[in-house]
Amino acid sequence: MTSRLLVSLSSPVRFSGCALAFLTVLSPANNHIWASKQQFVSRNTFGNRMSSTVAPTFTVAQFPCRSDNYGFLLHDPETGDTCAIDTPCAKNYKRVLDERGWKLTHIFNTHHHLDHQGGNLELKTEGVTIIGPKSETREIAGMDKAVGGGDDVQFGNFKAKVLDAGGHTHGHIAFYFPEQSTLFSGDCLFSLGCGKMFEGNPSQFWSSLERMRNLPDETIVYW
Repeated sequence: MTSRLLVSLSSPVRFSGCALAFLTVLSPANNHIWASKQQFVSRNTFGNRMSSTVAPTFTVAQFPCRSDNYGFLLHDPETGDTCAIDTPCAKNYKRVLDERGWKLTHIFNTHHHLDHQGGNLELKTEGVTIIGPKSETREIAGMDKAVGGGDDVQFGNFKAKVLDAGGHTHGHIAFYFPEQSTLFSGDCLFSLGCGKMFEGNPSQFWSSLERMRNLPDETIVYW
Protein backbone atom coordinates (compact mmCIF):
# COMPACT_ATOMS: atom_id res chain seq x y z
CA MET A 1 0.00 0.00 0.00
CA THR A 2 1.34 3.41 -0.91
CA SER A 3 1.37 5.66 2.13
CA ARG A 4 3.15 8.74 1.03
CA LEU A 5 0.60 10.84 -0.85
CA LEU A 6 -1.41 13.17 1.34
CA VAL A 7 -2.08 16.21 -0.82
CA SER A 8 -1.59 17.03 -4.47
CA LEU A 9 -3.06 20.34 -5.52
CA SER A 10 -3.68 20.79 -9.23
CA SER A 11 -5.63 24.05 -8.95
CA PRO A 12 -5.17 27.19 -6.85
CA VAL A 13 -6.64 26.92 -3.36
CA ARG A 14 -6.97 29.67 -0.75
CA PHE A 15 -5.67 29.02 2.75
CA SER A 16 -5.01 31.11 5.83
CA GLY A 17 -3.09 30.90 9.10
CA CYS A 18 -0.73 27.98 9.63
CA ALA A 19 -2.01 26.18 6.54
CA LEU A 20 -0.91 29.11 4.40
CA ALA A 21 2.45 29.26 6.17
CA PHE A 22 3.04 25.55 5.56
CA LEU A 23 2.04 25.43 1.94
CA THR A 24 3.92 28.62 1.14
CA VAL A 25 7.07 26.75 2.12
CA LEU A 26 6.57 24.39 -0.75
CA SER A 27 5.34 26.65 -3.51
CA PRO A 28 5.49 30.45 -3.16
CA ALA A 29 2.73 32.61 -4.60
CA ASN A 30 0.82 35.66 -3.50
CA ASN A 31 -2.66 34.68 -2.38
CA HIS A 32 -2.82 31.35 -4.14
CA ILE A 33 -0.85 28.21 -3.43
CA TRP A 34 0.20 25.96 -6.27
CA ALA A 35 1.64 22.50 -5.60
CA SER A 36 0.72 20.46 -8.64
CA LYS A 37 3.63 18.03 -8.33
CA GLN A 38 4.37 18.18 -4.62
CA GLN A 39 3.71 15.10 -2.49
CA PHE A 40 3.40 15.22 1.28
CA VAL A 41 3.47 12.59 4.00
CA SER A 42 1.73 13.03 7.33
CA ARG A 43 2.34 11.13 10.54
CA ASN A 44 -1.38 11.51 11.23
CA THR A 45 -2.69 9.91 8.05
CA PHE A 46 -2.41 6.20 8.58
CA GLY A 47 -4.02 5.29 11.90
CA ASN A 48 -2.38 2.23 13.43
CA ARG A 49 -1.31 0.66 10.16
CA MET A 50 2.33 0.10 9.31
CA SER A 51 3.17 1.15 5.79
CA SER A 52 6.13 0.68 3.50
CA THR A 53 7.02 2.43 0.28
CA VAL A 54 9.99 1.97 -2.01
CA ALA A 55 11.78 5.18 -2.95
CA PRO A 56 13.86 5.06 -6.15
CA THR A 57 16.63 3.17 -4.37
CA PHE A 58 15.90 2.67 -0.67
CA THR A 59 12.95 1.28 1.25
CA VAL A 60 11.07 3.47 3.74
CA ALA A 61 9.16 1.73 6.53
CA GLN A 62 6.75 3.91 8.50
CA PHE A 63 5.04 2.70 11.68
CA PRO A 64 3.29 4.11 14.77
CA CYS A 65 5.37 5.15 17.80
CA ARG A 66 4.04 6.40 21.12
CA SER A 67 0.47 7.68 21.07
CA ASP A 68 0.94 10.50 18.57
CA ASN A 69 4.04 9.89 16.49
CA TYR A 70 5.54 7.75 13.74
CA GLY A 71 8.88 6.06 13.30
CA PHE A 72 10.84 5.79 10.06
CA LEU A 73 13.41 3.21 9.01
CA LEU A 74 15.35 3.51 5.75
CA HIS A 75 16.91 0.36 4.35
CA ASP A 76 19.60 -0.11 1.73
CA PRO A 77 18.92 -3.55 0.20
CA GLU A 78 22.38 -3.68 -1.39
CA THR A 79 24.53 -3.04 1.70
CA GLY A 80 22.03 -4.11 4.37
CA ASP A 81 22.47 -0.82 6.23
CA THR A 82 19.38 0.54 7.99
CA CYS A 83 18.91 4.08 9.25
CA ALA A 84 16.37 5.34 11.79
CA ILE A 85 15.15 8.88 11.35
CA ASP A 86 14.66 9.87 15.00
CA THR A 87 13.67 7.36 17.69
CA PRO A 88 10.40 8.25 19.42
CA CYS A 89 10.51 4.86 21.13
CA ALA A 90 12.69 1.75 21.00
CA LYS A 91 10.05 -0.99 21.28
CA ASN A 92 8.37 -0.50 17.91
CA TYR A 93 11.67 0.04 16.12
CA LYS A 94 12.92 -3.28 17.46
CA ARG A 95 9.71 -4.99 16.39
CA VAL A 96 9.87 -3.70 12.83
CA LEU A 97 13.58 -4.44 12.51
CA ASP A 98 12.92 -7.99 13.68
CA GLU A 99 9.91 -8.47 11.39
CA ARG A 100 11.85 -7.35 8.35
CA GLY A 101 15.16 -8.96 9.23
CA TRP A 102 16.98 -5.63 9.13
CA LYS A 103 19.97 -4.61 11.26
CA LEU A 104 20.11 -1.03 12.52
CA THR A 105 23.34 0.75 11.60
CA HIS A 106 22.54 4.48 11.88
CA ILE A 107 20.28 6.90 13.75
CA PHE A 108 19.77 10.38 12.32
CA ASN A 109 18.28 12.72 14.95
CA THR A 110 16.58 15.94 13.86
CA HIS A 111 16.42 17.53 17.33
CA HIS A 112 16.63 16.87 21.04
CA HIS A 113 12.99 16.51 22.12
CA LEU A 114 12.35 13.21 23.89
CA ASP A 115 9.75 12.06 21.36
CA HIS A 116 12.49 12.16 18.72
CA GLN A 117 15.47 10.69 20.57
CA GLY A 118 13.91 8.78 23.47
CA GLY A 119 14.89 5.40 22.03
CA ASN A 120 18.51 6.25 21.21
CA LEU A 121 20.32 4.50 24.03
CA GLU A 122 18.19 1.36 23.94
CA LEU A 123 18.66 1.05 20.19
CA LYS A 124 22.35 1.91 20.19
CA THR A 125 24.27 -1.34 19.99
CA GLU A 126 27.66 -2.17 18.55
CA GLY A 127 27.92 -0.78 15.06
CA VAL A 128 25.13 1.82 15.41
CA THR A 129 26.23 5.41 14.73
CA ILE A 130 24.09 8.30 16.03
CA ILE A 131 24.25 11.57 14.10
CA GLY A 132 22.51 14.75 15.24
CA PRO A 133 22.61 18.56 15.34
CA LYS A 134 25.89 20.04 16.51
CA SER A 135 24.29 22.61 18.79
CA GLU A 136 22.31 19.96 20.69
CA THR A 137 25.05 17.48 21.51
CA ARG A 138 24.48 17.79 25.24
CA GLU A 139 20.78 17.05 24.96
CA ILE A 140 20.86 14.10 22.55
CA ALA A 141 21.74 10.76 24.10
CA GLY A 142 24.56 8.72 22.62
CA MET A 143 25.49 11.06 19.78
CA ASP A 144 28.64 10.05 17.89
CA LYS A 145 28.81 12.71 15.20
CA ALA A 146 27.55 16.30 15.23
CA VAL A 147 26.49 17.98 11.99
CA GLY A 148 24.98 21.24 10.82
CA GLY A 149 23.42 22.84 7.77
CA GLY A 150 25.41 22.15 4.59
CA ASP A 151 27.04 18.96 5.86
CA ASP A 152 26.57 15.58 4.21
CA VAL A 153 25.65 12.36 6.01
CA GLN A 154 25.53 8.86 4.62
CA PHE A 155 24.19 5.42 5.33
CA GLY A 156 24.84 2.59 2.92
CA ASN A 157 24.98 3.94 -0.61
CA PHE A 158 22.79 6.95 0.11
CA LYS A 159 23.89 10.46 0.93
CA ALA A 160 21.74 13.12 2.54
CA LYS A 161 22.26 16.84 2.74
CA VAL A 162 21.77 18.34 6.20
CA LEU A 163 19.45 21.36 6.17
CA ASP A 164 19.37 23.97 8.90
CA ALA A 165 15.78 23.73 10.16
CA GLY A 166 16.04 25.75 13.36
CA GLY A 167 12.95 27.31 14.92
CA HIS A 168 11.13 24.48 16.67
CA THR A 169 14.40 24.08 18.56
CA HIS A 170 17.51 26.22 18.08
CA GLY A 171 19.54 23.44 16.51
CA HIS A 172 16.86 21.52 14.62
CA ILE A 173 18.07 19.97 11.36
CA ALA A 174 16.42 18.09 8.50
CA PHE A 175 17.76 15.40 6.17
CA TYR A 176 17.31 15.77 2.42
CA PHE A 177 18.22 12.96 0.01
CA PRO A 178 18.56 14.76 -3.34
CA GLU A 179 19.00 11.64 -5.46
CA GLN A 180 15.84 10.16 -3.98
CA SER A 181 13.98 13.50 -3.89
CA THR A 182 13.08 12.78 -0.27
CA LEU A 183 13.06 15.04 2.80
CA PHE A 184 12.74 14.07 6.46
CA SER A 185 11.79 17.33 8.14
CA GLY A 186 11.29 16.32 11.77
CA ASP A 187 9.09 18.84 13.56
CA CYS A 188 9.89 21.76 11.28
CA LEU A 189 6.79 20.82 9.27
CA PHE A 190 3.47 19.47 10.53
CA SER A 191 0.30 18.57 8.68
CA LEU A 192 -0.88 21.90 7.21
CA GLY A 193 1.39 23.78 9.60
CA CYS A 194 4.78 23.93 11.21
CA GLY A 195 6.13 22.88 14.59
CA LYS A 196 5.63 25.05 17.64
CA MET A 197 8.40 27.61 18.06
CA PHE A 198 9.77 26.48 21.43
CA GLU A 199 13.30 27.87 21.23
CA GLY A 200 13.89 29.71 17.98
CA ASN A 201 12.68 33.04 16.69
CA PRO A 202 10.38 33.97 13.78
CA SER A 203 13.19 35.07 11.47
CA GLN A 204 15.12 31.84 12.04
CA PHE A 205 12.04 29.68 11.58
CA TRP A 206 10.97 31.46 8.42
CA SER A 207 14.44 30.99 6.92
CA SER A 208 14.15 27.27 7.65
CA LEU A 209 10.77 27.09 5.95
CA GLU A 210 12.12 28.95 2.94
CA ARG A 211 14.89 26.36 2.55
CA MET A 212 12.26 23.67 2.31
CA ARG A 213 10.12 25.75 -0.02
CA ASN A 214 13.07 26.00 -2.40
CA LEU A 215 13.46 22.25 -2.77
CA PRO A 216 12.37 20.73 -6.11
CA ASP A 217 8.64 20.34 -6.69
CA GLU A 218 8.89 16.54 -6.85
CA THR A 219 10.29 16.30 -3.30
CA ILE A 220 8.57 13.74 -1.08
CA VAL A 221 8.25 15.06 2.48
CA TYR A 222 8.08 12.84 5.58
CA TRP A 223 7.38 14.41 8.98
